[in-house]
Amino acid sequence: MEHNRGKEIALNVAAVAGLICIIATLASLLFGIKPLVFRSGSMEPEISTGALALAKTVPATELAVGDVISVDNDQGVRITHRVVELEPAGANTVLATLKGDANNVADQMPYTITEADRVFFSVGGLGYVVAWLSSPLAIFLGGGLVGAVLVIAFGRTKDRRLENARAATTNDARVDVDETRGELQEAHNG
Repeated sequence: MEHNRGKEIALNVAAVAGLICIIATLASLLFGIKPLVFRSGSMEPEISTGALALAKTVPATELAVGDVISVDNDQGVRITHRVVELEPAGANTVLATLKGDANNVADQMPYTITEADRVFFSVGGLGYVVAWLSSPLAIFLGGGLVGAVLVIAFGRTKDRRLENARAATTNDARVDVDETRGELQEAHNG
C-alpha cells in the first residue's frame, strides 16, 4: 500500500508540472505572452533582480508614458525599462525614451520601435528558478526525473504481471498435483 501511495504522489506531481508547462506554452502561443527574467536591478524597487515578468507584444502606438516595456537595443541586448517619453516618428513608429527606475538618468538614445513587449505582471525571485530550470544541469536532471516517473508508473507493471503469472502457474500446478493425488488415492482405495 505504501508503494502505491508514493507512486500516486509522484504521478500527481508530474501531472501538475506537465499541466503548468502546457498552460505556459499555450498562453505564449495563443496570447503572445513572453516570460522575462530580470538580471539587473535597474527597475528596483518595483521589479527586483531575479524577478520573473510576463509581457505581451503590443503596437508602439498603444504605449503610454509609465509603461514598463522590453525592447532590443542596437547591439541586440534586451532592455526592460519604463517609458518616460514617447514621440511619433512615422506611421506606426515611435521614439521611446526609457529609464530604469533605479537609474538617475534616462537611457542615452531613444529607441525607434514599431512594437514592444509591455510588462503586465511580475513576481520577485521566480526568475532565478526559471533561469536555473533552463540550465543544462536542470534539463539533465529533469530528463532523469521524467525517466524515474515513467519507471514508477510503468516499469513495475511488467514485474507484477510476471509475478501474478508465476503465482497463477504455481497455483494451477498445485491444483493439478492435488487433483492427481486425489485420483491416485481413489485408485489406491478402489
